[in-house]
This record gives sequence, structure tokens and C-alpha cells, in this order.
Amino acid sequence: MRFLRCVYAEWLLLLPRFTRTRLGISLLALGATLIWLNSRGLEPLTVALQAGALAAIIGAAGLAGSERDHAALATALTHPTTPLALAAGRWLAVVVPASALTIVCAAVTGSQLGAVFAGVAAAAAVGACGLTAVLLLGNGAALALFLCMAVAGAVAPERLVDLARPGVVRLTAASALELGPALWHYRDIATGDWGAILHAAAWTGLGILLASACVARRRSALH
Repeated sequence: MRFLRCVYAEWLLLLPRFTRTRLGISLLALGATLIWLNSRGLEPLTVALQAGALAAIIGAAGLAGSERDHAALATALTHPTTPLALAAGRWLAVVVPASALTIVCAAVTGSQLGAVFAGVAAAAAVGACGLTAVLLLGNGAALALFLCMAVAGAVAPERLVDLARPGVVRLTAASALELGPALWHYRDIATGDWGAILHAAAWTGLGILLASACVARRRSALH
């Protein structure tokens, strides 16, 4: 119970960021852009997946990427909490608004319930990985991940491999899309594919654990 209270407390501390900073405006702009793209032919399932994943990356950058966030982590680590609770609380603060944006976009575009589940799963997995990347490398990693998800995240790796003379870069990119939390894989969640569901759950858990390891490293640096 103490762990859950610590997670909840961390989540509550971060929620005001969405109304007092540009984070909320950025999420609204993302939602408006995706809805506009839907009116230009982007399919509703892709809109839901992009809404969940891209909103989670924006949230991770906004909640863990600045110097103020690093200072807040250092302060929080002096309190009776754990790195895992801090990481889980930040992940929750990232995923809840991203999931809400996914639901709104799905409602506007007329998506099926399966698309909502797929978008929320993408938000959970990509949000956990994005949080780890931001804690390790800063907001530059969030920008790279955002562009990757926006441009190539929905591309199946077979399409890259099938290109003539794929080369090392294309093979590496295809491997990343195959193994990582790529949106093309989570499309199958909309149809109830358990392999895709377990893939998202695994990356969610792994991302939170890695984020907690980053937080623990900061604690070690303080001593």
C-alpha cells in the first residue's frame, strides 16, 4: 500500500503541469492535427495509435526532460519513497493524458473500441520507453523518438527489408521496428491479438523498470 501511495503522490504532483505549462496546449495541437489528417484520409486506427504514442512522448518530455524535472527528482529522492514508485508515478502521469487524448480522437473519428485499446496500449508501451530515453538522454531523445514514431513507427519491417540493397541502416531500422514498441505491431491489438498485447505489456514493464534504474542512478549520484 505504501508503494501505491507513493505512486499516487508522484502522479498528483505532476498533473498541474498540463494546465500551467505548454504541455496541455501541445497535446491539444497534436489531437487537432490528427483529427485534421483523418479528414484528409488517415484511417481511424492509425489516428488512435499515433495519438497514444505521440502524446506519451510529448508527456515524457514535458514531465521528465527539463532541468527543473531533474531537480525535482533529486528532491523527491530525499523523501521516504523508492525509485520504482517515482518512475511508476511519472509513467502514470504520462499515460493518463495520452489515453484521454486517444479516447477523444477515437470518438471524433468514429473508431471502434478495439482501436481505443490499441491506442492506450501504444501509449503505455511507448510512454515507458520514452520516459527511460528522456531520463537517460534528455529531450533530444524524445524528439528522435517522436519523429521515428510519426514517420516510420507504423511501417512494417518487411517493407524496409524488401527494399533493394537494404544495407546495414535499413536492416537495423527493420530490427528496431520488429523488436521495439512499434505501432505497426500494436495494430493487431484492435483485433484481440494476444501476441501484440503481450508485446505491449512487456515493453511497458521493461520501460518502467529501466526508468526506475535511471532514477536509482541519480540517487546514487547524490550520495
